[in-house]
Amino acid sequence: MTKQYKFADGVRSAIPVSLGYISIGAAFGIVAAAQSFSVWQVLCLSIFLYAGSGQFIIVAMMAVKAPVSLIAMTIFLVNFRMFLQSLTATQIFPHQTLASGIAMGTLMTDESFGVLSMAHAQKLPITVPWMQGVNVMSYLTWIFATVAGAAVGTLIPDPEKFGLDYALVAMFIGLLVLTVDAMRKTEKLRLILAVGLVSIICYLLTAIIASSYVAVLVATVIGALVGAVLSAPQHERGT
Repeated sequence: MTKQYKFADGVRSAIPVSLGYISIGAAFGIVAAAQSFSVWQVLCLSIFLYAGSGQFIIVAMMAVKAPVSLIAMTIFLVNFRMFLQSLTATQIFPHQTLASGIAMGTLMTDESFGVLSMAHAQKLPITVPWMQGVNVMSYLTWIFATVAGAAVGTLIPDPEKFGLDYALVAMFIGLLVLTVDAMRKTEKLRLILAVGLVSIICYLLTAIIASSYVAVLVATVIGALVGAVLSAPQHERGT
Protein backbone atom coordinates (compact mmCIF):
# COMPACT_ATOMS: atom_id res chain seq x y z
CA MET A 1 0.00 0.00 0.00
CA THR A 2 1.35 3.42 -0.96
CA LYS A 3 2.24 5.65 1.98
CA GLN A 4 0.16 8.82 2.09
CA TYR A 5 2.09 12.08 2.24
CA LYS A 6 1.98 13.95 5.56
CA PHE A 7 2.57 17.53 6.72
CA ALA A 8 6.34 17.00 6.98
CA ASP A 9 6.41 15.71 3.40
CA GLY A 10 4.67 18.91 2.33
CA VAL A 11 7.32 20.97 4.07
CA ARG A 12 10.01 19.08 2.16
CA SER A 13 8.13 19.48 -1.11
CA ALA A 14 8.05 23.24 -0.53
CA ILE A 15 11.84 23.56 -0.23
CA PRO A 16 12.35 24.50 -3.92
CA VAL A 17 9.62 27.13 -3.63
CA SER A 18 11.11 28.41 -0.38
CA LEU A 19 14.53 28.80 -1.97
CA GLY A 20 12.93 30.88 -4.69
CA TYR A 21 11.00 32.90 -2.12
CA ILE A 22 14.19 33.79 -0.30
CA SER A 23 15.57 35.63 -3.32
CA ILE A 24 12.26 37.08 -4.51
CA GLY A 25 11.12 38.05 -1.03
CA ALA A 26 14.43 39.73 -0.33
CA ALA A 27 14.13 41.56 -3.66
CA PHE A 28 10.68 42.82 -2.68
CA GLY A 29 11.91 43.96 0.71
CA ILE A 30 14.77 45.87 -0.89
CA VAL A 31 12.48 47.50 -3.47
CA ALA A 32 9.96 48.41 -0.76
CA ALA A 33 12.64 49.90 1.49
CA ALA A 34 13.86 52.01 -1.43
CA GLN A 35 10.32 53.46 -1.64
CA SER A 36 10.40 54.40 2.07
CA PHE A 37 8.43 51.41 3.37
CA SER A 38 9.43 50.50 6.93
CA VAL A 39 10.27 46.99 8.08
CA TRP A 40 6.98 46.87 10.02
CA GLN A 41 4.99 47.89 6.95
CA VAL A 42 6.68 45.19 4.88
CA LEU A 43 5.97 42.67 7.65
CA CYS A 44 2.26 43.58 7.72
CA LEU A 45 1.99 43.36 3.92
CA SER A 46 3.57 39.91 3.92
CA ILE A 47 1.39 38.63 6.78
CA PHE A 48 -1.99 40.00 5.73
CA LEU A 49 -1.72 40.29 1.94
CA TYR A 50 0.82 37.55 1.13
CA ALA A 51 0.85 38.10 -2.61
CA GLY A 52 4.14 38.58 -4.40
CA SER A 53 2.75 40.30 -7.46
CA GLY A 54 0.24 42.22 -5.34
CA GLN A 55 2.90 43.50 -2.98
CA PHE A 56 5.12 44.65 -5.84
CA ILE A 57 2.09 46.43 -7.34
CA ILE A 58 1.30 48.21 -4.06
CA VAL A 59 4.85 49.53 -3.80
CA ALA A 60 4.89 50.67 -7.43
CA MET A 61 1.48 52.36 -7.29
CA MET A 62 2.09 54.07 -3.97
CA ALA A 63 5.36 55.40 -5.35
CA VAL A 64 3.37 57.34 -7.96
CA LYS A 65 0.72 58.33 -5.37
CA ALA A 66 -2.11 56.34 -6.96
CA PRO A 67 -5.52 56.52 -5.22
CA VAL A 68 -6.18 53.84 -2.62
CA SER A 69 -9.37 52.81 -4.45
CA LEU A 70 -7.40 52.21 -7.65
CA ILE A 71 -4.75 50.22 -5.78
CA ALA A 72 -7.43 48.05 -4.15
CA MET A 73 -9.19 47.39 -7.46
CA THR A 74 -5.92 46.53 -9.18
CA ILE A 75 -4.95 44.09 -6.44
CA PHE A 76 -8.38 42.47 -6.68
CA LEU A 77 -8.14 42.01 -10.43
CA VAL A 78 -4.58 40.70 -10.36
CA ASN A 79 -5.24 38.25 -7.53
CA PHE A 80 -8.64 37.02 -8.70
CA ARG A 81 -6.87 34.07 -10.31
CA MET A 82 -6.22 32.74 -6.79
CA PHE A 83 -9.97 32.17 -6.45
CA LEU A 84 -9.86 29.89 -9.49
CA GLN A 85 -6.79 28.08 -8.20
CA SER A 86 -8.44 27.53 -4.82
CA LEU A 87 -11.51 26.07 -6.55
CA THR A 88 -9.24 23.64 -8.38
CA ALA A 89 -7.60 22.65 -5.10
CA THR A 90 -10.98 21.88 -3.54
CA GLN A 91 -11.68 19.49 -6.41
CA ILE A 92 -8.40 17.69 -5.74
CA PHE A 93 -9.17 17.53 -1.99
CA PRO A 94 -12.99 17.32 -1.84
CA HIS A 95 -13.18 15.64 1.58
CA GLN A 96 -11.97 18.28 4.03
CA THR A 97 -13.54 20.53 6.64
CA LEU A 98 -14.62 24.10 5.90
CA ALA A 99 -11.87 25.47 8.16
CA SER A 100 -9.24 23.37 6.39
CA GLY A 101 -10.47 24.53 2.99
CA ILE A 102 -10.39 28.18 4.04
CA ALA A 103 -6.87 27.79 5.43
CA MET A 104 -5.72 26.09 2.24
CA GLY A 105 -7.23 28.76 0.00
CA THR A 106 -5.91 31.62 2.14
CA LEU A 107 -2.30 30.45 1.89
CA MET A 108 -2.47 29.26 -1.72
CA THR A 109 -0.03 30.96 -4.09
CA ASP A 110 0.96 30.48 -7.71
CA GLU A 111 4.04 28.59 -6.58
CA SER A 112 2.33 26.29 -4.06
CA PHE A 113 -0.42 25.67 -6.63
CA GLY A 114 2.33 24.76 -9.10
CA VAL A 115 3.71 22.22 -6.62
CA LEU A 116 0.19 20.83 -6.18
CA SER A 117 -0.41 20.65 -9.93
CA MET A 118 2.84 18.79 -10.57
CA ALA A 119 2.24 16.33 -7.72
CA HIS A 120 -1.33 15.72 -8.86
CA ALA A 121 -0.23 15.25 -12.48
CA GLN A 122 2.34 12.69 -11.34
CA LYS A 123 -0.38 10.92 -9.28
CA LEU A 124 1.59 11.18 -6.04
CA PRO A 125 -0.21 10.18 -2.78
CA ILE A 126 -0.83 13.77 -1.70
CA THR A 127 -3.18 14.66 1.17
CA VAL A 128 -4.65 17.74 2.84
CA PRO A 129 -1.92 17.77 5.55
CA TRP A 130 0.70 17.60 2.79
CA MET A 131 -0.82 20.63 1.06
CA GLN A 132 -0.97 22.53 4.34
CA GLY A 133 2.71 21.75 4.87
CA VAL A 134 3.55 23.18 1.44
CA ASN A 135 1.54 26.33 2.19
CA VAL A 136 2.82 26.96 5.71
CA MET A 137 6.46 26.45 4.76
CA SER A 138 6.11 28.82 1.81
CA TYR A 139 4.24 31.41 3.89
CA LEU A 140 6.79 31.56 6.71
CA THR A 141 9.69 31.70 4.26
CA TRP A 142 8.10 34.60 2.38
CA ILE A 143 7.60 36.59 5.59
CA PHE A 144 11.18 36.00 6.70
CA ALA A 145 12.67 36.86 3.30
CA THR A 146 10.70 40.08 2.79
CA VAL A 147 11.49 41.37 6.27
CA ALA A 148 15.17 40.51 5.87
CA GLY A 149 15.23 42.28 2.52
CA ALA A 150 13.60 45.38 3.99
CA ALA A 151 16.10 45.40 6.85
CA VAL A 152 19.05 45.67 4.46
CA GLY A 153 17.19 47.59 1.76
CA THR A 154 18.54 50.96 2.84
CA LEU A 155 21.98 49.82 1.67
CA ILE A 156 20.74 49.55 -1.95
CA PRO A 157 19.16 52.90 -2.91
CA ASP A 158 18.44 51.97 -6.56
CA PRO A 159 17.48 48.26 -6.74
CA GLU A 160 16.06 48.51 -10.28
CA LYS A 161 19.52 48.81 -11.81
CA PHE A 162 20.22 45.29 -10.53
CA GLY A 163 17.00 43.94 -12.06
CA LEU A 164 15.55 43.00 -8.67
CA ASP A 165 12.09 44.20 -9.71
CA TYR A 166 11.99 41.40 -12.32
CA ALA A 167 12.74 38.61 -9.85
CA LEU A 168 9.07 37.63 -9.53
CA VAL A 169 8.62 37.46 -13.31
CA ALA A 170 11.64 35.17 -13.56
CA MET A 171 10.19 32.81 -10.95
CA PHE A 172 6.81 32.69 -12.71
CA ILE A 173 8.54 31.69 -15.95
CA GLY A 174 10.51 28.96 -14.19
CA LEU A 175 7.35 27.67 -12.49
CA LEU A 176 5.51 27.57 -15.82
CA VAL A 177 8.29 25.56 -17.46
CA LEU A 178 8.35 23.00 -14.62
CA THR A 179 4.56 22.66 -14.59
CA VAL A 180 4.31 22.19 -18.35
CA ASP A 181 7.10 19.61 -18.24
CA ALA A 182 5.34 17.64 -15.50
CA MET A 183 2.00 17.68 -17.32
CA ARG A 184 3.65 16.81 -20.63
CA LYS A 185 4.79 13.53 -19.10
CA THR A 186 1.16 12.66 -18.34
CA GLU A 187 0.04 13.19 -21.95
CA LYS A 188 -1.73 16.51 -21.25
CA LEU A 189 0.39 18.61 -23.57
CA ARG A 190 -2.45 19.21 -26.03
CA LEU A 191 -4.65 20.47 -23.21
CA ILE A 192 -1.91 22.85 -22.09
CA LEU A 193 -1.41 24.17 -25.60
CA ALA A 194 -5.15 24.66 -26.12
CA VAL A 195 -5.62 26.55 -22.86
CA GLY A 196 -2.49 28.61 -23.47
CA LEU A 197 -3.55 29.54 -26.99
CA VAL A 198 -7.06 30.52 -25.89
CA SER A 199 -5.68 32.58 -23.01
CA ILE A 200 -3.23 34.44 -25.25
CA ILE A 201 -5.90 35.23 -27.84
CA CYS A 202 -8.31 36.44 -25.15
CA TYR A 203 -5.62 38.61 -23.60
CA LEU A 204 -4.65 40.23 -26.90
CA LEU A 205 -8.26 40.93 -27.87
CA THR A 206 -9.24 42.28 -24.45
CA ALA A 207 -6.11 44.44 -24.18
CA ILE A 208 -7.31 46.37 -27.24
CA ILE A 209 -10.33 47.75 -25.38
CA ALA A 210 -9.32 47.48 -21.71
CA SER A 211 -6.32 47.74 -19.41
CA SER A 212 -3.74 44.98 -19.17
CA TYR A 213 -5.00 44.06 -15.67
CA VAL A 214 -8.54 43.48 -16.96
CA ALA A 215 -7.14 41.57 -19.93
CA VAL A 216 -5.22 39.25 -17.60
CA LEU A 217 -8.37 38.58 -15.57
CA VAL A 218 -10.52 37.86 -18.65
CA ALA A 219 -7.85 35.60 -20.18
CA THR A 220 -7.46 33.72 -16.88
CA VAL A 221 -11.18 33.12 -16.42
CA ILE A 222 -11.82 32.01 -20.01
CA GLY A 223 -8.66 29.88 -20.10
CA ALA A 224 -9.68 28.18 -16.84
CA LEU A 225 -13.18 27.49 -18.17
CA VAL A 226 -11.78 26.00 -21.39
CA GLY A 227 -9.38 23.85 -19.39
CA ALA A 228 -12.18 22.63 -17.10
CA VAL A 229 -14.39 21.69 -20.06
CA LEU A 230 -11.64 19.92 -22.01
CA SER A 231 -10.33 18.00 -18.99
CA ALA A 232 -13.77 16.84 -17.83
CA PRO A 233 -14.70 13.20 -18.50
CA GLN A 234 -16.64 12.71 -21.72
CA HIS A 235 -19.84 11.62 -19.96
CA GLU A 236 -19.86 14.92 -18.03
CA ARG A 237 -19.73 16.82 -21.32
CA GLY A 238 -22.74 14.91 -22.60
CA THR A 239 -20.88 12.82 -25.18
